[in-house]
Amino acid sequence: MFRKFKSRNQKKFGGMRALRAQAMVEFAIALPVLLMLLIGIMEVSRMLFMYASVVNSSRDAVRYASAYGMSDDGYLKYSYCAGIRDVANKSGFLLKLSTNPTTGNIKITYDGGPGTSPIVTEVSSGNACNASSGEDTDVVGNVDTGDRVTVKVSATYNPMLSLLPFGTRTFTATSSRTILGILDLD
Repeated sequence: MFRKFKSRNQKKFGGMRALRAQAMVEFAIALPVLLMLLIGIMEVSRMLFMYASVVNSSRDAVRYASAYGMSDDGYLKYSYCAGIRDVANKSGFLLKLSTNPTTGNIKITYDGGPGTSPIVTEVSSGNACNASSGEDTDVVGNVDTGDRVTVKVSATYNPMLSLLPFGTRTFTATSSRTILGILDLD
């Protein structure tokens, strides 16, 4: 009932086999472009995620440090350096932040407010916490309610594949807040 129609080109050049070969050549030409596009989207997404994680971990740590009250361990939150680092590390858990007080990428400093000099003068490696203390709970200097805490978090982005011109980048976020500390309502 139905007749199969063939074009002149199909009869002349081998029919369906020629069409399949043409499709394979087109796919081979387009595949590298599509893969580069896909890898580029993934790398840019990883980079943006890392940037957002660094900013969020800095904000969460400084929010904890400026909060009213004491930690679960019984320390004042604003002077509990290990707790501040722990909050930053938990918030940026995929960043693998180093919590080492002297060489880590979480720095905690204190000052009297914008435009003032740092309260802590005995700081080694830009960190206000006493690294020699075993529990890392002592702030070097006289920090009290009304002063300002600053938490600086940095992380390095390394591309997974070096096919695209994305180099290594270091993202740094600095957040500051006024310490509420313990308020006596007497």
